[in-house]
This record gives sequence, structure tokens and C-alpha cells, in this order.
Amino acid sequence: MKAGMKKCISYLLTAVFVISAVLSAGGLQKKQVRAAEKFQIHFIDVGAGDAALLQYGDGDSARYALIDAGPDYYTRTNGSKVDTSERVHKYLTDHKVTKLEFVLLTHPHRDHIAGMINILEDENIKIDKIYGNNFDLSYSSSGNQDPDDIEDTEFSSEVYEAVKAAINVRTDTGETVYEVPAAGDSIRLGNAKITFYGPLNMDFTYGRKVDLNIRQENKYSIVCKVEYGKNSFLMTGDAQKETIQQIVSKGYDLSAQVLKVPHHGMQDVVESNKVGDWTSDHKYLFDKVNAPISVVSNGYDNKNKSPKAKTLRDLEKSDVYLTSNRGTIIVSSDGTNLSVKTEKGNSAPSYAGDYNPAKKASPTMKSVSVSSNGKNKLVPTTYSAANSYKLYEKKNVTVKFSGTPQPFTKVKSVQYKFVKKGVDNRTVPYRSGSSVAVKNGSVGRIYVKYNTWLGSTVIKLPGFTVDTSAPSSAKIKGSKSGIKTYKTSAKNRYNKKYKKSIKLTFSASYGTSGKSKVQYKIVPKGKKNTKYKWKTGNSVTYKKKKKWVRVYVKFTDKSGNTTTRKTNGFYIKK
Repeated sequence: MKAGMKKCISYLLTAVFVISAVLSAGGLQKKQVRAAEKFQIHFIDVGAGDAALLQYGDGDSARYALIDAGPDYYTRTNGSKVDTSERVHKYLTDHKVTKLEFVLLTHPHRDHIAGMINILEDENIKIDKIYGNNFDLSYSSSGNQDPDDIEDTEFSSEVYEAVKAAINVRTDTGETVYEVPAAGDSIRLGNAKITFYGPLNMDFTYGRKVDLNIRQENKYSIVCKVEYGKNSFLMTGDAQKETIQQIVSKGYDLSAQVLKVPHHGMQDVVESNKVGDWTSDHKYLFDKVNAPISVVSNGYDNKNKSPKAKTLRDLEKSDVYLTSNRGTIIVSSDGTNLSVKTEKGNSAPSYAGDYNPAKKASPTMKSVSVSSNGKNKLVPTTYSAANSYKLYEKKNVTVKFSGTPQPFTKVKSVQYKFVKKGVDNRTVPYRSGSSVAVKNGSVGRIYVKYNTWLGSTVIKLPGFTVDTSAPSSAKIKGSKSGIKTYKTSAKNRYNKKYKKSIKLTFSASYGTSGKSKVQYKIVPKGKKNTKYKWKTGNSVTYKKKKKWVRVYVKFTDKSGNTTTRKTNGFYIKK
């Protein structure tokens, strides 16, 4: 090979390597941009308490913040205590978090702040800013609930004092700034926007007779809304109804796609502890937020047995995830779509939100559609609706289903199952597909599952029967011998005479769908049967004298299949 040719090839190879390196770097840069567009909230399983890690981006470029830090312990129903003091700190170190751009301590209860001590004592975790209530926070107390006996008392629990002391160590060095946010202020974590909504003031009235001093602090919870692209999260601490009412009265928009349920799903005020006309749950908040996804940080086997049944009932329009049975729950956003990943339970919600037949929607599906080639309209119902089997088809039916997901998620797959009447649907596996053929002899109901990135919506169709066969073994029996049963196409025969009267009884086998009705008509000799009307009855007694007649009988099942038969002609002599 000539020297000039070798040099040319060398230049070409060098150029290829350079171009490849540039393209690779460009590809890597694009991946990093896409990664930076990802936003997550980790609802950490801290037992009976709250802690949420906010994450913008991935890898070395990720940015973090924290809302609450969980308890140092919680108590189970058997009275045993579970140490949780290291859970949040360990979660941060496991995820290689060395800097928190901010920490929000919603209010000074130990189940929200105690885990902060270990974080503050770790010099390897930098904290730029801490938001929280005034350090000299006080509450109004009245030991006997007498409005004239009210005192302002400083909140100074042992845990709160320890947290304040640890914060002061940080702030004294100038490394960390402590700030009381004002309602309406906004901060950012990357491109995620966090807006503080409250509390707006400290002018709260009583809510409980029991543990008033402690419960009063929940009302000071700093509520904030996190927005990233088209997705939104409402973080509530332990905010009670009065806090929410103040926020709403100032015109703040509480609507969000993801709700951190306040107070671990506990009631604001239980009925027996009401004061005045105070209401007893969070339904006011739930209606304002209208979140399709709700997260409850409650703790496995917690002594308070939260969430309460009434809270779950009020959340029936939402997919509810509990840390008690799902562990840590991570909700991810790309600015448009949301997805949920759970530590346990295969990312399925603890309680799936009900399909709403009136709106034809669910928390994850904007609409669902069902069609069939049968005569009946199959209207979807909720999963929990009572089973009904009042529909009948006289031909094989193909049922098709489709749906549109909510704008913040996508459908991964559609599944169905046909469950025979009397069979527990839980024992029947789902199959993949968007249609199902139901054939003759089938009696049952169809379940359809729409699987999205956020969870699944299950709808149930009314039960129905497919019966394509006409009634068989059709017979017309006379009370006296000589009555024969013929097909309507048979030649008419007039060959039997009876004294006085004769009773004719009609019977048939109606197959899968069962009997609907029996009709008959009496047709004189020489007349066409089509000119006579049907009468309903299972039998008829004929008495008219000296007139030749024949009887036609039509047997109809519930699917609408019919079989028609006739008798030979007969005559009553006298």
C-alpha cells in the first residue's frame, strides 16, 4: 500500500472516531437532560409519622429537599415500640444524598420532626435552608374548656427542644438558614415549584376536648403545593379543617393530582369529642383537592389503627396508597405523566378508587367504553356493585372494551375475565385482550381491568345469559287421549271427538335461559292461524260445542327463542 493511501485512511479513521465521540457525548447529554426532567417524591415508610424526600433529576446532578423527617419511634397495637429514629437518615445515605436544598418541618410534633436530629448531626449532609413555624410557637389552652379560662402556652416538648437545639448548631455556623415562610411565597427545586399556603394565622378555635394542647399544634401545619409541569402534589402535614378553610378563604387553589393525606388518615375530631358544630373529618379537604392519588403515611399495625374507615370512605374517588402495607411509595413525574412505584405490593394501590358510572371515569381512567353486538347495552358498574343477571341474548355475543386514561398517565394493558354465575371472581385469572366472545350456554359476568402507570381500574358488566337454542321437548297434552303434538308445518288432521270438554296443558324444556312465557290460540277449521291473537297461559280448557278446532302453542325462553307447535283438530259433541 502506498504511503499516501495509508495517510488518507488514517485521517478517515481519526475523523470517524471524533464524530463517534461527539455523537456519544451528545447522546449522553440528551440522556442527562431527560433525567433532569424527572421529578419524584419519595413518601418514606417511617412508621406512624411523615417524611417525604423530593428529588429533581437523577445521578450526580440530582437535587433534593425534605418535607418532615418522621418519628423516633411509634407504638404498635400490642404496645410494643418500633425504633424509627434512623429511617430517614438511612434513606438519605442509602440514596447518596449529601445536600438538601431545603427542609420543611410542617409542625413541631415528634412524629414529623424527631428523625431530624440524626440528620442534623450528620456533617456529611449539607442543608441550605430549613422552613418551619416560629420557634416561640404557643397554643391557646383551657384545661376545662371554659372560653373564659384561656391561656397562651409555649409549645416546648422535649423532642422539639432537641430539634431546635440541633438546628441552632447549624444556623450559628451560618451553614444553614432558618426561615418562617409566608403564605403565598414560592421556592424552587430545579424546575419544580413549591408554594406555601399556610397556616395564615394562629387564630384557631377549639377542635377537641381530649389532648387539646397537642391537637392544637396540627392546625399550624405548613401546607404547600408542589407543581412540576402539568403535575401537582399537595403536602398537608397534619392540617385540620380549620387550617384548610383559612387557605380556601384566601383564594388558594388546593386542587392536585397527588394528595399527602393529613394526620395519617386520622379524624380531625371524633364525634364524642366535638365542641360546638365542629365537623369530624377531612372530607372538606378531599373535595377541594379532588386528587386521583392519595398517600397515607400511617405505619404498620399502628396503635391508632389509622387510617380510619370514615377517612377511607371519603377517599373512595381516589387510589389510596398506605405506607403500612406498601412500604416506601415513590410518585414520579416527567412533567406530564405520573407513575407510582411501591416497595411492596407490586405498585398496586392499597385501596383502588371506585369507578364512577355517572362520570364513566375513575382515578386513573378518564373514560371507559363497552360495546357488544348483542341486543342489550352493557353498562359498566363499580367492582363492588351487586351482581345482577337480568340480561339475555339469543345469539353469540362479542363484547369489546376500550378506554381513555387520565391525562397524567398511560394505559399499559387491558385485561378481562368472564366469571360464571355463582363462581368467586377472585378464583378466575385475567386474560389480556380488548374483546371477549361469549358463546351459547354461558351465564356470567365480565370484569375488565385497565392497567395504567398509576394503578388499575376494574369495572364490572351486568351479568347476562347467552342462549341460542329454541325450547325443546315442546308438548301439548290433553286431559283425554287422542291429542297429538305436531310441527306447525304438518298437515292439519281433524280426527278426535270428545264429550263435554277437554283440558290442554303445555310444557317444554327451556334450556340455559329458562322459561319466559307460554302463549296459545284456538283456530277454527279452515281458518288461517295468523289471523288470531295469542293469549297467555300454561293451559286451556275448551268447551265450545260442535265446532272443529286446532290449538297452536308458542313456547318462549328468556332470550327470546321460540318454538311453536299445534294439535290435531278436535270436536266437542255436546
